[in-house]
Amino acid sequence: MEVHHHPDLHHRKKKIREYFLEFLMIFLAVTLGFFAEGLRESLGDKEKEKDYINSLIRNLQEDTTDFNNTINANQDKLRALELLMTLSFKDLSDPASRRLFYHYCTNMSIGYYSVFKSNDATMLRLKNSDGFRVIRKDHVADSIAKYDNGLNYVYAAETIYWNATDRAIQAAHEVLNYTIFYDTSYFNNGQYTNKFLPLVSDDPQKIKALFNQVESEMGGTRNYIYNLQRRLPYAVHLIRFLKDKYGIE
Repeated sequence: MEVHHHPDLHHRKKKIREYFLEFLMIFLAVTLGFFAEGLRESLGDKEKEKDYINSLIRNLQEDTTDFNNTINANQDKLRALELLMTLSFKDLSDPASRRLFYHYCTNMSIGYYSVFKSNDATMLRLKNSDGFRVIRKDHVADSIAKYDNGLNYVYAAETIYWNATDRAIQAAHEVLNYTIFYDTSYFNNGQYTNKFLPLVSDDPQKIKALFNQVESEMGGTRNYIYNLQRRLPYAVHLIRFLKDKYGIE
């Protein structure tokens, strides 16, 4: 006959110290896991932050180039418009004055435009993916936001610039006959011939209205240049500031 021994179902009662040690070990494991996860997240955020800043600096460098190019182009436009305005009290029935009138109206003046467009690729990433959360260094996020907000002044000035330019174009179309540029008897090999240049209308009131719109276009252009010139130094300063903050050469 086999004899079976029943297992002892009576467990030894644990002491309070053993319960405390088990709790302490679990607590430490959870805490260390939490800190490890926080460390990984922090390191990941630092990498993202550096990536955002490097990308933003490249965008800002492109902006400074575009600022300068747009300012220079519009200063050329303004000089051309100023030359056109010297004819405002000339006798445009004179063949020489008529040729200058056409030349100044169509040579980088009325209707010519050059506008600034910020490279906002990184700025959009910062806004749309909650990227500002990882920008931790003092005053960096505020400085970036200030630059972005300042561009609104440029875009507001651009609206005035566009509207003034559009009105001048409409006034020019009521006076100038642009079809002459497709007639070699008037315009050949990039030069005006000696044939007297016709107008759509030689009504003095329409011509005066054209010069008034040109003056308005000059005002819109000056205002646009002014706003571009105000924003450019801040872009240059922000590049230096970010490079200094993040030790970027």
